[in-house]
Amino acid sequence: MAQSLRRPVLSVVGLVPSIPSAIQYRYFSQVAPRWAVAQPGAARAAQSPERSLKVASKENMQIPSDLGLLPGTFITPSGSKRPSLFQDPKGLFKLQWWRLRFRVRDVFSSLVLVWSSPRKESWYRRMVKINRSQIAPSAVALHQTMYTAFAEGDTTTLRKICTDGIHDSFRARIASRPRGEKTAWEIVRYNKRAKLMSNRAARLPLDGWAVRQAVVRISSRQKLTRYRANGTIVPGTGKEKDVVEYVVIQKMYSGWKDQEWKVWGTTDVTTLGDLEAELNKDL
Repeated sequence: MAQSLRRPVLSVVGLVPSIPSAIQYRYFSQVAPRWAVAQPGAARAAQSPERSLKVASKENMQIPSDLGLLPGTFITPSGSKRPSLFQDPKGLFKLQWWRLRFRVRDVFSSLVLVWSSPRKESWYRRMVKINRSQIAPSAVALHQTMYTAFAEGDTTTLRKICTDGIHDSFRARIASRPRGEKTAWEIVRYNKRAKLMSNRAARLPLDGWAVRQAVVRISSRQKLTRYRANGTIVPGTGKEKDVVEYVVIQKMYSGWKDQEWKVWGTTDVTTLGDLEAELNKDL
């Protein structure tokens, strides 16, 4: 539905690395888990995440943090990517109809996760809590920390706050920098308040294991400046640019205990063309 490989929007300022082909940016099709690929760019027959998780469990392997973007993630488009009410009212209605269906499904999946978790003090208090209002602020904080750490070459912080795929990409980019070159990144301002676009949950085929993924739209003005070893600014850098990113953050549960939110990467909106192409595949 979406392109199998996407460069995050912030690549226009040269910060975000290319994502290895092991990470598939797809909305409705199944996503191959990272451990199904020997190395970035290698092509192998991928098994389903469910089967891979069971195999990993039987072999006492550590389950990687990058399970791919959950199939069926729907991001409502806006602007030129959204059908016009006057030029394509049928297309707009179709897109809104599917948006409503996926929104209901997402709410239901979160409720199922909550009520599947063990009870605490009483029947209505469960171990899993959604805390929807905290998702967007968490994504903004992780967004700032991630790009600052990447600019400073802080792989320790990146390891802590990123899933396997994007961490490996950042680490490779840091290692390939010219000797002595330094990078500075900053948020000049936020153009709009961060908005939660998708909030999903899924049980994994291991007892007490689950995953949540949220997509948050972050619209900001940013500046990236690169400095040579002699202190001079690399031409073309240091300019302010307005960017819109759809940041995907992920939270894993093990034994019904939640881990911290991590950055999975970025994705793009679901256009009518994306939706129709995927629906036609299922016919």
